[in-house]
Amino acid sequence: MSGTSKGVDRRLFLAAGAATLAMPMAARAALGDLVYYVGTMGATGVAALSYSPAYDKWTLGKADPSVPNASFGVYSPRLKRHYILNENDAGTVGVYQANSSGKFSKKGEASTQGKGPCYVSLDATESYLAVANYGSGNIAVYPLDKSGMPGTPVVKQNSGTGKDPERQEGPHAHCVKWSADGKFIYSVDLGTDEVIAWPFDAATGAVGDKVVAFKCEAGFGPRHLVLHPSGQVAYLVGELANAVVTLRPNADGTFMGTQWTSTLPDGYTDHSQAAHIALNREGNLLYVSNRGHNSIATFYLDGTGRLGASQITPCGGDWPRFFAVIPGFDRIIIGNQKSGDVTIMKLHSDGTLSSTVTSLKIDQPVFIGATA
Repeated sequence: MSGTSKGVDRRLFLAAGAATLAMPMAARAALGDLVYYVGTMGATGVAALSYSPAYDKWTLGKADPSVPNASFGVYSPRLKRHYILNENDAGTVGVYQANSSGKFSKKGEASTQGKGPCYVSLDATESYLAVANYGSGNIAVYPLDKSGMPGTPVVKQNSGTGKDPERQEGPHAHCVKWSADGKFIYSVDLGTDEVIAWPFDAATGAVGDKVVAFKCEAGFGPRHLVLHPSGQVAYLVGELANAVVTLRPNADGTFMGTQWTSTLPDGYTDHSQAAHIALNREGNLLYVSNRGHNSIATFYLDGTGRLGASQITPCGGDWPRFFAVIPGFDRIIIGNQKSGDVTIMKLHSDGTLSSTVTSLKIDQPVFIGATA
């Protein structure tokens, strides 16, 4: 990756990890209670995932088909609302509330203004909601009222193509997130090999014109972006390239690529598609799922956020589309779409993964979300 890295305050980077360690361990406080839910494609719906600490036992409840095609979701602690996508050609985002037993009740719904919504996020104040529509290559940004209901959205359409004629024949928004300072909305477009920065005014909800924050190499197929809590580094996973690019943010909202790292073992040549990417709570480990190779890649980060040594561990299923690292439980939950199961693996104290702990059957799991 070309370019020269800007200076990074190592102390600030490490302090971000220390701050997260000091956070209340909410997961431990919820031991024995419902902690997560599993979203699926098709008519299966969502199912509650609970944990018994006394027996170290995970239980998957009966799926609720009233929440179909639950490809992604986000929870607002301030509004006590779940926003769960219905990924179809007439995309919608449902507004739900979960009771103490994990039963979802629908409070409202809004069109995502596009096809195949696949990612949803909230701004830092939980006053705005953004959705990425994969099929139509656009994003929708909604103001939220006092009850958490989405208002009239601002819709921004991308255009362009990429190197791969099958996967990059047009724009495909695959992830949407706010910048650390809230001044930009980042849209990751797999079809055009771009990370787009849309200027955002939180006072009015206005969304400005497209700025290309980062242009990937041709055929990279960017999928998900994760921002480090230090604010000084970010990581972009390429579904088509099976790689992670380490990014340094600039003051104008753009990024500079500083490192390119494969998510697959040396010598692997069979088909694979990188999927989800996430940091641990301490901010010193990065995890990526590989669909096809069917593994989780674990990368150590040095004090500046550069990726170091890695471990690649079989995920215990087929096609790990999504995973969730559970703080306080020392576990990672993986949704394996093709094998129709959720696997739960132990995390060692150094962040590496051991063999599969539990495997729970459910049709086409594609998302794992917190219930509170």
